[in-house]
Amino acid sequence: MLTVVEALQKIMASATPLDTHKIPIEKALSHVSVKNILADRSLPPFNRVAMDGFAVRSTDFKNGAARLRIVGRIQTGVAIKAEIGLGETVQIMTGAPCPESADAVVKIENATIEGDWVVLNEPKIKPGLNIAPEGEDAPAGKILIRQGTALSTAGIAICASVGLAEVEVYKKPSLRIISTGSEIIPPAAHPLPHQIRDCNSYTLRTLGRAMDLDVTFLGIGEDETGILGKLIEEGIGADILILSGGVSMGEFDHIPGLLAAKGVKKILHNVRVKPGKPLWFGKTAHGGYVFGLPGNPVSVQTCFKIFVEPLVRKLSGNQAPENYFMHLPLSEELVSKTNREHYMPGRFSLHNNQTHIQPVLIRGSGDFANFEQSHGLIKVPMDINRIDAHTPVEFLPWGEFW
Repeated sequence: MLTVVEALQKIMASATPLDTHKIPIEKALSHVSVKNILADRSLPPFNRVAMDGFAVRSTDFKNGAARLRIVGRIQTGVAIKAEIGLGETVQIMTGAPCPESADAVVKIENATIEGDWVVLNEPKIKPGLNIAPEGEDAPAGKILIRQGTALSTAGIAICASVGLAEVEVYKKPSLRIISTGSEIIPPAAHPLPHQIRDCNSYTLRTLGRAMDLDVTFLGIGEDETGILGKLIEEGIGADILILSGGVSMGEFDHIPGLLAAKGVKKILHNVRVKPGKPLWFGKTAHGGYVFGLPGNPVSVQTCFKIFVEPLVRKLSGNQAPENYFMHLPLSEELVSKTNREHYMPGRFSLHNNQTHIQPVLIRGSGDFANFEQSHGLIKVPMDINRIDAHTPVEFLPWGEFW
């Protein structure tokens, strides 16, 4: 049986990034830039005043004080050429260009205005005080965002600041979802004693949309090969198809056979992981990808985080698609009753002013009521049955960006 690392290696080896396109920057959050994004001019583009005050010549000060004549006022965003001579100053606003003849700015709090004159007290006066020099942040032509980088909120701001209204990014994959099982009914339906409401598709829809994917729910497939076969045929045209349930070894677990009949080549089935051992993964004839996930809600969310998200990131052009774990101490002892790599829910907690990870007790892969309290997954290595309190553990937060 494959380990988690081996399974991820097979999944990643099967994947290549999708095509590229241009989109407006306001829609580009978390999309991966195809090209380097450069500064189109120096940043800042002029000697920028860092706070409201008075532009001065530092040589006018004696013992940190000066009395100067006010000869003008410079407002942010207004093109005014104002120069100062010996014994003169101009009042100036934050963000405005500093006059070339001035070499420092004294903040307004250190000023006493007396008509056309101002008394300034600044014991730290020196050239460059409260001025951000031209090009301090970046010279023209500097790479601000490297190709292959997923655009963050700050990245979007950078695109705007260098004049990019659109940016070329890798396309994100389309995602189609099928829930399986004759016992599954829609949330609005009244369940009979033997039925349960569909929650897995809503988990998958939400997770997919959080990654800005084009998500479509195809429906609930009963445990009947004709119905399931039609839904699969409809779904394999997507970049990624995810089915929940029907991938174990039971009499009515038809998914592996139906996928093979539809030309989906199996890459792996069964992983040494808890939850999620029956995980199925394959590739369609046209180059799409198919996941068969176990039907329990905890397994669905866990498998998406561990296996599906890295694939989505690679298809989306991310050059480092692997999961990133935090290393934090446990707040209490943790016990695992399996020899598989175990992903247990945990939450952030504060102990003695230090962040710890507190295990969240759940009663199996169907206990999503308690699972909801978690902030992510604690990784327990294979063949480890107990981890002592205060021991550092690997923790995978639910959020994509931390």
